[in-house]
Amino acid sequence: MSSRPRIRDLGYSPGKFTPGPKNSLLDVNGVTVGQVTIHRNPSIHTGLTMIFPRGVKHTRDVPCYAGTHDLNGMGELTGSHAIAEWGYLNTPIALTNTVSVGKVYDGVFRWEFEQAEKSGEDELQAARRMNIPVVGETYDGLLNDISASAIDEHDVYDAIWASKRQDDILEGNHGGGTGMRCHGYKGGTGTSSRIVPGIERDYTLGVLVQANHGQKQDLRIGNVPVYQPQGGRQREVGILVTTLRRIAQHAGMGVTQVGGHCAGRNFSGEIFLALSTGTSPNELATNSSGFDYLPPIETQRVETVKNEVIDSLFYATSEATEEAILNALCKAETLTGLKGRTQEALPVDRVKQLLDKYMVKLDA
Repeated sequence: MSSRPRIRDLGYSPGKFTPGPKNSLLDVNGVTVGQVTIHRNPSIHTGLTMIFPRGVKHTRDVPCYAGTHDLNGMGELTGSHAIAEWGYLNTPIALTNTVSVGKVYDGVFRWEFEQAEKSGEDELQAARRMNIPVVGETYDGLLNDISASAIDEHDVYDAIWASKRQDDILEGNHGGGTGMRCHGYKGGTGTSSRIVPGIERDYTLGVLVQANHGQKQDLRIGNVPVYQPQGGRQREVGILVTTLRRIAQHAGMGVTQVGGHCAGRNFSGEIFLALSTGTSPNELATNSSGFDYLPPIETQRVETVKNEVIDSLFYATSEATEEAILNALCKAETLTGLKGRTQEALPVDRVKQLLDKYMVKLDA
């Protein structure tokens, strides 16, 4: 685990809402995360992050409402068509590098088949619970020999195993974010959370990012420009938000808080996935096999947010996304990879000096 600080340790606390106890996606009840990090010879630096919205045991059996949004869609998120059609997912969510999507997809499907067999389901019963695996990617080909396609099926199973045991999300150079770059510095995995007050109970919103986007010239922290000469160009940011399409859209606001006008450029894949671990949208039918011809209609109860108060969730999504990206930058460490390329870490001492100098003026 990196000993480097998170953004709050440097004196900047984005937004108005209070973080959860871990300030992490893991603050959302039931969510588990497993990470695999691979450093192999001088050229292989990559990994895999797997998120189980309801833990390994219940994610397959209890679907979650879900939605996606593309700020700029030059990237891949498998299963997005099924999410758009059915409005839910019941698979783990995997984040890795661009070339490894297929292998991870195969591994998740194989795991799903195994779970069905262990549950004693026949092929028709298994098909009723089957959904398209959700695998997102960002490009790590400058620091990692991406053509070696180092991620394999056993890494999928290792990440599943890790998700049963990890108490914290490792930020920066860990999991799917291992080889990623962000705003001209080393980037990678970042996370944050917010507690949004409600009348009957409070709600927890969690964000996980795989930050691999932006240029140095555009980087801002607390509206303070952080710029030193020499470029650097990256492509994508994958973001997981726990609550649906309209919420997912507002993750883009958090991206712009860090990078301003750089968000959504031509080669970017800012692809956002949002889901809710509240009411499940798909109890299996009791009077139909799921494949009957014109079956009788059955219903179930759901709980929804009243439209007029959704602004609080929009705001919390934006600020938690901003903080997750900044945490990825702060926690990431300098990495030398493919062809001896070195990506320097964000100079956190310099950032603290800038924040101490300018944030006082902003608050005055």
